[in-house]
Amino acid sequence: MLASMRRRFLLGKVVFGALLLLAAPALCARALEVSVAAVRSEAASVSGLDLALDWPVDAPGGELVLRARRVEVPSLGKSFSDIQWRCPLSLDEQGQWRCAGPVRSAEGRALATVSLSAASLDASLQVGDSRVAYASRAAAPDRPRIALEAVPVAWLKAFLAGLWAEGQWTAGRMSGQVDLWLPEDAPLQARAALDLADVGLETPDGWLAAAGLGGRLELDYVPVGELARVRTRFVARGGEFLAQGLYAQLPATPVELQVELRQQAGGEWRLPAFSLRDGGVLQASGQARIGADGGVADLALDLALGDLAVARDRYLSGFLAPAGFPDLVLAGAAKAHLTLHEGRLQAMSLAMEQVNAVDPRQRFTLAGLQGGLRWTAAGEPVASELGWDNAALFGIGLGSARLGFASAEGQLRLREPVALPVLDGRARLEHLRWQPPGAGKGARFQLGASLEGLDLGSLSQRLGWPAFTGTVGGRIPSARYEDNVLTLDGGLAMQVFGGTVSLSELVMERPFGVAPTLSADVAIDDIDMEPMTGAFGFGAITGRMDGRISGLRMVDWSPVAFDARLGSDPAWKGRRRISQRAVEDISKIGGGGGLMGGLQAQALRLFDDFRYSRLGLACRLRDNVCTMDGVDSAGDGYTIVEGAGLPRIQVVGFRRRVDWPTLVARLVAATEGTAPVID
Repeated sequence: MLASMRRRFLLGKVVFGALLLLAAPALCARALEVSVAAVRSEAASVSGLDLALDWPVDAPGGELVLRARRVEVPSLGKSFSDIQWRCPLSLDEQGQWRCAGPVRSAEGRALATVSLSAASLDASLQVGDSRVAYASRAAAPDRPRIALEAVPVAWLKAFLAGLWAEGQWTAGRMSGQVDLWLPEDAPLQARAALDLADVGLETPDGWLAAAGLGGRLELDYVPVGELARVRTRFVARGGEFLAQGLYAQLPATPVELQVELRQQAGGEWRLPAFSLRDGGVLQASGQARIGADGGVADLALDLALGDLAVARDRYLSGFLAPAGFPDLVLAGAAKAHLTLHEGRLQAMSLAMEQVNAVDPRQRFTLAGLQGGLRWTAAGEPVASELGWDNAALFGIGLGSARLGFASAEGQLRLREPVALPVLDGRARLEHLRWQPPGAGKGARFQLGASLEGLDLGSLSQRLGWPAFTGTVGGRIPSARYEDNVLTLDGGLAMQVFGGTVSLSELVMERPFGVAPTLSADVAIDDIDMEPMTGAFGFGAITGRMDGRISGLRMVDWSPVAFDARLGSDPAWKGRRRISQRAVEDISKIGGGGGLMGGLQAQALRLFDDFRYSRLGLACRLRDNVCTMDGVDSAGDGYTIVEGAGLPRIQVVGFRRRVDWPTLVARLVAATEGTAPVID
């Protein structure tokens, strides 16, 4: 018996040497015990190894018992302790030793099989329906092969980390084979052909995440000096992944990805070629350079989307949803080209062929988009043209149009103003400019426009407003859109009901996203109240109205704060009359006492309307409560309408604090058109 062996041996040599001793002829029972402090190989390391072989005389076989204090398998990223393997040992006529039996350890149970000869070593480990097999040949001892059957990716974490340190494999199984080259004086080489099932993958920085991936992976890893070259081909069948803003839901039909990577000094990677092909839905190809920080430094990308209706769900939802269009309906085809250098966008083009884009929320519709856009950061100016057959914005038709663009010095500009027929009038796009993200800023969009002679009746019908009459015009000197915020630098002025409504300090956040917000100041000047009250179904009032809504703030298009004051124009020299119904309607709004002044109700039936000297109403909205006021105080209340002449009327509101929903309900009731009843 050998009491101890302190030198480091290859495990196969230790076992094979022991078996050779047993194979020597003898007339007595044969037994052998071997203790080894440590065994090291490229595949595994063992410490505290004890071998016990027992082969009775004239018996056709014997028994092998192997015990080890600890086994570490770096390629699997696993270690085992307190291992015991017991198996029946046999030797065939070709000199092949074979032993198969159960393995017990502190971590669980498995079935291990070893077949050993002077020419080969084959070993396998099976746990449940998962199996790993190792094969090595004496003629090429540095080229072992590993075969996998339904192996959890967790078993291969360490091996896979050696190929891609940032990749964290979280779920799934693999089947196939891995061929290794393990030269003594050179780095590892590997070639793999694996079938994946329900694989999950992620990176610590969140750049990439995948789940449920299935398909065929072919990988070739070759060291070049201290660096590496990797060629990968993956034919996916199902699953989903997220890379930056790209979210893809892969179909059950094949989607082929091919990538060649070459590691560079300093931690960079070059991609001389990559491609992604999904039948007629998507074709992408290009070259790239990935910086040491994991960001895309250089990129040349050609992209073709042959069927936008299908591509929208498979590849575009990750871009559309954050932009506020999660359910946008697309059809048609598009092509794009993109060039980056040192992380900066250099050139971009987009070509569209009969593209339709329909927002189910009816915010916009584009039909028959044709042409394209070209943008360049530097160099000679480039021209492009984009047009559509039909378009609509919030249900308002914009007809057909052709827009000419020019790009130079990093900006895309409208070459000349464009007039669009809108609601029997026209909208004129005066200027338009777009800049891509850069210098720490997001994409920037700026435009100026004017509206001339739009039919107010048609506009109110499209927007679900009361049936207004007349025309509306206005001007937007400059509107900017950046980082999901829309700002009107010069405000917006509209001519309506013979007067002007002006918006200033207008800012909208997430206008197309979730819970959009709006803040603005509104000035109302010289509005003719007679057509306005008629349009709103309110009792008739003549005269002019001024007002201001300061600090208006809306969330999801509902007011949450403002200071509003609306009232008659003190400078108006014309008629100032208010109908009986208007008096009652205003009383409903203010919660007041209606007609006052000592006149009997019966006498009021003799009059259709009354003179007033002034009228006004104010509301300061905070925390869903309006603090009310009028043109003057009236004891504990406030005066809303101050009469003039005979018969003299006065409308007073008594509640200073009114819940906002209650006030809205009063406004609705005031426009329902119910005739007043006077007792």
